[in-house]
Amino acid sequence: MPQSEYQHSPAVVWTIVASQFTPPFMFSGVAVALPTLGADLHAGAVSLGLMETLFLGGGLAFLLPIGRLADVTDKRTLYKYGLFAFGISSLILSTLSWMPLMLLLRFCQGLTSAIFATTGPAILADIVPPARRGRVFGVSLGMVYAGLSLGPIVAGEIIPVFGWRGVFLCGAILLLCGFALTHRLLPSAWRKPERSSVHIPSASWMATAVLLFVASSATMRTLWLGTVFFCLGSAAVVRFVRLQSQLATPFLDLQALRVHHVLRDALTTQLLLYLNAFASIFLLSLFTQVTLGCTPRQSGQVLATGTVLMAAIAPLAGRLADKIRPTTLSSSGCALVFVSACMATRFNETTDITYVITMLAVQGLGYALFSSPNMTTIMGSVPPESLSMASALGAKARSIGMVTGMLITGLLFSLNYGQETVTAHPERLVDTVLPVYWVLVGTSALAFGFSCWTIHQNRSMQR
Repeated sequence: MPQSEYQHSPAVVWTIVASQFTPPFMFSGVAVALPTLGADLHAGAVSLGLMETLFLGGGLAFLLPIGRLADVTDKRTLYKYGLFAFGISSLILSTLSWMPLMLLLRFCQGLTSAIFATTGPAILADIVPPARRGRVFGVSLGMVYAGLSLGPIVAGEIIPVFGWRGVFLCGAILLLCGFALTHRLLPSAWRKPERSSVHIPSASWMATAVLLFVASSATMRTLWLGTVFFCLGSAAVVRFVRLQSQLATPFLDLQALRVHHVLRDALTTQLLLYLNAFASIFLLSLFTQVTLGCTPRQSGQVLATGTVLMAAIAPLAGRLADKIRPTTLSSSGCALVFVSACMATRFNETTDITYVITMLAVQGLGYALFSSPNMTTIMGSVPPESLSMASALGAKARSIGMVTGMLITGLLFSLNYGQETVTAHPERLVDTVLPVYWVLVGTSALAFGFSCWTIHQNRSMQR
């Protein structure tokens, strides 16, 4: 669709924006359901962590291949049928009771989430004039945060009535409705890709590396086995990187990242900051319910604090990014996320719930100020023909950060719990949560320091 059509078909833009709501709704809602799911299926702490880690890992493994496939086929068709596949898998998950199959489907759901993360911003960048992109990206991210906000609240209301299965069923209904809406309003025309357009060995090595790292974090209690998985995962990453240097059109263009310092800097800051993002949702869902004794409803309301702020402020931050230097806004966001991680290191068994809410509010404000301006910087640093790949790289950096945060969390749960249930030893939970947050303090500080250095470099180049 030419940019001029934006004036006549705003419904297309808002259809894409609205459909960004459901995938994050499914992540945060499932996080609140995990303690109930674990008690019902007698699932251990490591298995509960894998429900979220594999979801994020599936997205990480396939972001760049899907970005390439979107560029050579039709990103709109991929987007629509990604919604359909996510909806059907959620429907199936609502009927299962066998954890291995549930974990496999969560990995597949992560793959479909990679489609939204890659193609959604690229479609918006195609049809929205440059002067309006910051505003639209802000509203789009606001919908993502609205999904993260309402997921815990709705799950908290559903679980007492319908159990954890109702959360997956609700997600399936929303996703399939989103598919029906986009299928009707978003025109698409599939183009058959050439055989060499997507390098299958590269995609295979990346997926293998992710699964090996997930296996490493889950088995580290048996030190030798976890170490073997970690070494194999590292070897797979090395093989993937070497393959990229040999390809004419690699998934990860290392040379382009060396040349485009603006893109590289924005991606690095995003990777570091997002270690904190989903690990906090998972940790605080368990902490509030198991340690502080909240009900699923109360826990959902608490977890929604930060994401409600994100949903409210992200569109405003996007508008500001169209008017002032976006790196200044994103640097302020990094500082606030750092402060929130420092606050979390003071959690204990007697922590007042008001303190948890305050910590989440500071974190939510930080991510709201960071996300839209940083996305504006990423998408504005490349030519139009590379928008899908820039969108994929942005999502890749975000996913690497989130997966790494969950891998660190999974590692500590593996060491402290193994396959024992969290509710059987609630006293161990604080000893698991605090080390994770100390790591997140360090990575958030690095993100803030790097963002400040980027601002300094940009000012030096303009003199």
